[in-house]
Amino acid sequence: MECVECAGSLPRDPGRGRPRRYCSRACQARAYRRRRDHVAAGRRREPAGRPATTATTVREGLVELAIRTADAAGLGAVAMRTLAERAGLPVHALYQAVHDRAELLAAMAERTIGDRMPQRPAPADPRAALDQLARDEWAMYRRHPWLVTILATGRPPTGPAVLSIVDRAVEALTLAGYSPADAFAGYLALDGYVQGMALLVDRETADTTYHTWRTATLHRLERTGRVQRHPWLAAVRHSDPRRAARELDTWFDFGLRRLLDGLLPALP
Repeated sequence: MECVECAGSLPRDPGRGRPRRYCSRACQARAYRRRRDHVAAGRRREPAGRPATTATTVREGLVELAIRTADAAGLGAVAMRTLAERAGLPVHALYQAVHDRAELLAAMAERTIGDRMPQRPAPADPRAALDQLARDEWAMYRRHPWLVTILATGRPPTGPAVLSIVDRAVEALTLAGYSPADAFAGYLALDGYVQGMALLVDRETADTTYHTWRTATLHRLERTGRVQRHPWLAAVRHSDPRRAARELDTWFDFGLRRLLDGLLPALP
């Protein structure tokens, strides 16, 4: 018998266990290294027309898939096992791309803000700059209602795109005359309003179950006489969902203008 590595003669077989294939540990180690290098090279060579699969590309695809899932079914549908099934990947491959679900949510916020928040020069007037920033953020929440759940917490993500929103607000208030500390407090007041109004945005408003609930609720309030006792209910008791969506923007505009009136005239 010959060594499969160097073709040298093999030592006498003791007759126990598996037959020997190498004459020494050095030949065995050389064979192992050659197989390892061959497998690694094969992984680097992808079939023609298919991009290389790396942790970065898996992460990018995972974040994009998670955003589409949240847009369609809400943030509760963004589960690692569900995403793995939709992506056709084992769950452990997703955890190699992101450490946990919290990291995935932060990446979703970063990607969405980077894609949806317009990158344009801020107006020179501080009030106009804050108005533009608030409306851009509002439009982003209208498109992705789940995003406010990630950002409106005591421990929000702090990626560059998220912090850029804070920078823009603080810069406008600082230019208007506020100290950096007061400018940050002004940002909290403004963004707290935007995010609070965004909690009223719900994908279910496009669902027939929501319209059924709304109509039944309004009818019950009318039967019990509450509409008559509360005049403001009479002003919003319409059942047209398109009108309801428009009114939400009207309410946002109403509050935003008065909030800005309170922030800027208080300057020293």
